[in-house]
Parts: sequence; structure tokens; C-alpha cells
Amino acid sequence: MLEIIDRAKDVGLKVWLNFWAYGGVFGGEAYSGFLHHNHRYRQITAESKEAVPSACINSEVFRTYFHNEVRKIIKDSHIDGIFLDEPHYYPLFSKSEFTCICEECQEAYEKMHSEKMPMEYTDQIETFREESMFRFLSDTCGLVKSSKKTTEVCVCVLPVEGPMFGTIDWERIASMPNVDMFSTDPYYHVFGKSKKWALEVAKKAIRVAKKYEKKSQLWLQLFRLPRGQEKAVSALIPEFNELGVDSLFGWSYLANKGTHIASDEPELLWKYVTEQFVSLGE
Repeated sequence: MLEIIDRAKDVGLKVWLNFWAYGGVFGGEAYSGFLHHNHRYRQITAESKEAVPSACINSEVFRTYFHNEVRKIIKDSHIDGIFLDEPHYYPLFSKSEFTCICEECQEAYEKMHSEKMPMEYTDQIETFREESMFRFLSDTCGLVKSSKKTTEVCVCVLPVEGPMFGTIDWERIASMPNVDMFSTDPYYHVFGKSKKWALEVAKKAIRVAKKYEKKSQLWLQLFRLPRGQEKAVSALIPEFNELGVDSLFGWSYLANKGTHIASDEPELLWKYVTEQFVSLGE
């Protein structure tokens, strides 16, 4: 990985490191070594009391592990930035099965609210989850800057609104002093939404970033895209550009050709996307 970073820098590229799928807390389908070897530090559901495949962000063991990884990569590499990809709670889509009710969360909740943690979803539970996520992100962003001040930090929040993912208040995240870029990924096919929805989410993200004098970033869905949608998605590039976005990416390279999340027509999608990017520079 360090060699890949150096070679990219040698040809003039900027390199951002994405802690993809780490602990099941960040976006991504990849295997998590931490979860495999540390089952007891997973998030626990309220109703069934089951351990789900996502680390608890209040676990001191996970936080120490993750922060050591961040500190080490900044020390050992020549990266330009850290990308915190879709930090979220495990998505159960049911308030009766919210997470997390592990011992450390119960202790933290009682310290915050001076009462025992309820096993049903309440306003206080929602506040606790938001505060826990904010503290986790704030501590992580602060660690990046203290490790190397010139390393930029981008936080990418999920585009869907609601309490179940732990990032309700976009403005609070964008306002963090150690966040340099605020991002979201309005993959409208993934969420069963329309292209109009994607543009509205993009406008909101750009507006929030500008309000706190941060750069903005948006993402295009280049994975598992259904056949026939290639032109529609690639057309978002000039549309997002016209909205004034500072940074525009697509997940991922070659439209994920050859992987299990490849789009139906990866070569065609990549062709249209690269043509649109090239046209922006003309």
C-alpha cells in the first residue's frame, strides 16, 4: 500500500486514504479483521440482544485500534488526506432493534443522562447516539490533525435523512474545526430515489459546506448500476459541476469491472463518465 501511495505521488496525483469498511462502521462490503478477532466489541441490538457485524464506536478497544491505525498510516505514508466514508450505526431499520446497548454504551448513557439506558428508542437514545457519533468523528479528525497538521480530512455522510444511521445533523459535522471537506454520495439507484432527489441532496451538501467555509464533495454511483442508466448517471457530472461542487468522485475505478459489485455495463459507463470529466477541462 505504501508503494502504491508513493507511485501515485510520483506521477502527480493526490492521495486520500479511505478506511473502507473498517470495523463495519464505515461504508464498504469488505472483510473487517477487527470484527473477526474481536467479537465481543460489536454493537448489540436492543430487542434481540444480538451482536451485529459492526464495531461499537464507544468501545475503547475499537477506538484505540482504529486511532492507532490512523496514526500509523499518517506517520508511515505520504498521503494528502483521510476520507471518513459513511460513518454509521448498523442499519437495522427498526427502532425496536436499535444499537448499541453494550455495557460501555450503557455506562456512557447513564453518565450523560443520569439514568439507566432504556431498551426502547427514545429522544434521549437518539441524542445519545448522535453525541456518540459526533464524539467519535471529532476525536478522529482531531487525531489526524495532531498527527500531521497538513493532512486534510473529508467526512462523507450518508445521503438519507433519519435517526437510524447516527448522522442526522449535517451542519454539526461540517462545522467541526478539523474537517476540511464535507461530502455525501446521493446514489439514487441504491436508495430507490430519483435523479431529482440526487440533485436536491447535492444542493444541500454544497450549501452546508459553504456555510462553514469547507470544501464540498459529491460521489457518483459506478457500482451495480443497472443497464441503460449509464448516460443518466454520467450526465450528473456537469450538473453537479454547475451547482458549484469542489470535488467530484465516482465509486469506483473502471465502474468496478471484474468485481462482484460491477455495473451491468462497466466499460460503457466508464466511457461516458470519463468523457464527461474530460469535457469539464476543455
